Amino acid sequence: MSNTNFVSFRELRTSTSKINEMLNDDGKIIITNNGKPKALMINISDVNFEETLSIINQVKLTRAINNIRAAAQHSGAAEMTINEINDEIAQSRKERRERQKSGDAG
Repeated sequence: MSNTNFVSFRELRTSTSKINEMLNDDGKIIITNNGKPKALMINISDVNFEETLSIINQVKLTRAINNIRAAAQHSGAAEMTINEINDEIAQSRKERRERQKSGDAG
């Protein structure tokens, strides 16, 4: 990240033309809030807009999957057998049916 520019939200509001030039020159800017990275601005064109959006969505999905895997490791859920998983699903479905019945009766 040697050439990456960091810009605060305040600068973003007050210096838009300067930031637009920086974005055109470097292709990316990190937006900060209280000195911490909060958002990423990247230079795109109407030609590669859909492709860029698709790549960003793939990255977000990969990050979400990695977070789910890490949470499963931390909670021990990653070590569950298929029978334990099926038992959990069956129990959850049973509880949902019971909640629905009690809601219908009231």
